[in-house]
Amino acid sequence: MLKPYKRISKRELKQDKFVTYTLRTKEYIENNARMIMWGAVLILAVIVISSFLMRSKRQAEVEANDLLGQVSIAFAQGNVQQGEQLTKQLIENFKGVDAAGRGCFMLAKYYWQQSDFINAKSYFSQYLDEYADDPLLSSAAYAGYADCLLDEGSIQEAAQNYELAARVDKNSPQAASFLYSAAKAFMEINDLSRAEKLANEIMKNYEKSEYKGKAEILLSMIKLKA
Repeated sequence: MLKPYKRISKRELKQDKFVTYTLRTKEYIENNARMIMWGAVLILAVIVISSFLMRSKRQAEVEANDLLGQVSIAFAQGNVQQGEQLTKQLIENFKGVDAAGRGCFMLAKYYWQQSDFINAKSYFSQYLDEYADDPLLSSAAYAGYADCLLDEGSIQEAAQNYELAARVDKNSPQAASFLYSAAKAFMEINDLSRAEKLANEIMKNYEKSEYKGKAEILLSMIKLKA
């Protein structure tokens, strides 16, 4: 006589699926134990290295900021030679750290103030190439770089960099003056349409600036020259 069919309950079905899943998982682990072990080792290595790099970066930032403070004190006290030496040490030993970028800009500005445009140009360029993360400093660096180009007679390139200085931070108090310097330089090389466009931009966007009146005069000069 046939035994009556026993219907499998949902609970028993779930238990069977769990057992099957467990067995398959165990089989997979046994067959891939070596790969799983190396994967775990790799993940652990990444965690350890990342943690080490973060600690190293924080330590570098602390040391760089301390050295930058020494640079500021040296220049403030008139110890120019020490200030230059410390700044170069900061730039060389802490590449990529924010304090090194500020030190690079400070050294460029110092040389610019001394009319040493060769060294000023070099450090302004280095700041713009490797840092340029602060709009205010970047704007000033482009303008300083443009001054150096103007001194060596590269008028067109100077005009382009003055304009970049104005574009980096349009809300800068110096933005109108940078546009004016760019317009004057473009006019000097007879790029009158570019000069006129920048002068009109000053008139439109910087109405309260003292450079609005200067832009008006510049426009008159452009019309006479056209």
